[in-house]
Amino acid sequence: MNIQHPSRKAVIASAAVAAMTVTGIAGTAVASSFRDVTLEVDGVSIPVSGFMGKVSDVLATAGVEVSSHDLVAPSLHERVSNGQTILVRRAQQYMVDIDGVSTPTWSTATDIDDLLGQVGTKGAIIAADRSTSRAELPALTASGPIRVVADGQTHTVDARQGASASDLLSQAGVEVSFLDRVVFTSDEQGSFLRVIRVQRGVEEREETLTKEVEEQEDSTLAKGTRKVAQEGSDGSIKRSVYVERRDGQEIVSQVVSENRTEPVKQIVKIGTKETTTASSSSAASSSSGSSATVTGNDVWAALARCESGGNPATNTGNGYYGLYQFSASTWRAMGGTGLPSEASAAEQTQRAQALQARSGWGQWPACARSLGLL
Repeated sequence: MNIQHPSRKAVIASAAVAAMTVTGIAGTAVASSFRDVTLEVDGVSIPVSGFMGKVSDVLATAGVEVSSHDLVAPSLHERVSNGQTILVRRAQQYMVDIDGVSTPTWSTATDIDDLLGQVGTKGAIIAADRSTSRAELPALTASGPIRVVADGQTHTVDARQGASASDLLSQAGVEVSFLDRVVFTSDEQGSFLRVIRVQRGVEEREETLTKEVEEQEDSTLAKGTRKVAQEGSDGSIKRSVYVERRDGQEIVSQVVSENRTEPVKQIVKIGTKETTTASSSSAASSSSGSSATVTGNDVWAALARCESGGNPATNTGNGYYGLYQFSASTWRAMGGTGLPSEASAAEQTQRAQALQARSGWGQWPACARSLGLL
C-alpha cells in the first residue's frame, strides 16, 4: 500500500485556516455580548454600555446596588438585549400602625394612596413625614380630591399632583402644633389625612380616703344612746400625674409625685346600760325630789314627756320649741330648718339624738337628771 503523507507546508496552511475560523467565531460572540441599554432608577434614566449578558451585569456596570426589597424589572437573572430599558424602584421603609401594633413595611409605592393599597388593611395608619430632612411621600401622584379630618370636621380639598401632607393641611386651613400627629389612613371611602390632637402635661389629682367608723359598746351609757368619743376625718392622696391625651382620650398616665394623708378613725360609744322602769311609788318620790329612771327603749319618749309633755308642736313663747325644747339656733346648728315645733316628731327625735351624740345629756340637764341619765 502506497501511503502519502501531507507535506509540512500543507499542514501549516490547514492550521492557519482553522485558527482563522475559531478567531472569527470568538470575535462574533464578543461583539454580540456588547450592549447599549437604558437604566432608569427612581425616574432618572442613564445610558449604560458594555459587555453585559444579564440584568445584574447592567447594574454592576452602572455601579447601582439594590436590596431584596427593591423592584428590578426585568429580574436580575434575566438576559438583556440591545436597546432595552431596565427599571429600578428603590423601596423605602415605613412604620405602619395596624390595630395599635407598629410594623415596619418596605414599599416602592410612589404615593400614600398606593402605599395604603399595598398594605391592604382598612384603618392602617402611616405617619405623614413632616421632617425637613427628607422629601415627603406625596399623597397622590395625580390630581384629585382628598379628605382632611381634624377636630371632628372633614375638609375635602382638591389636591394637586404630588401634594404633600403639609400642602393638604394648608389647603384645608388646619393648623397643627409640633405635638400633634398627622397620619394617613383609609376607610371604605379611600385614603385620607387625619390630624390627631396631642396634649401633654402634669395634672393634680386628689383621691379621698374615707374614714373608718368604729362603734364600741359602753356600759356606762344608757342603752339606745350614742356618743362620739373620737372625731374622725377623711384622708386623701394628692398626686401629680403626667398625662398624654390624643383627641381627648387618655393614652399615657404616669404618677410623678404623691402625698398621702391617712384618715382618722371615728369612734362612737354605744350605750348598753339597762335601766328599770320607775314604779308609781318611785314616780311619787320623784315628785318629791328623788330621781326616776326609764328603760333604754323609752328614754327619748320619757325625755320628750319631761320636756314638753310629749307634744311635738309645743310653742309656749319662751324661745324653746317642740318635743325636746330646742332653741331655734341649736335647731339650725343641727341641720334643721324652720322651727322645731313645725317638724315631724321623727325628725325632732333624730336631731335630738344627733345633739346628744355630740354634746351629751347635759343639753337637757333637769330632765336628764330626773331620768337618771346624768
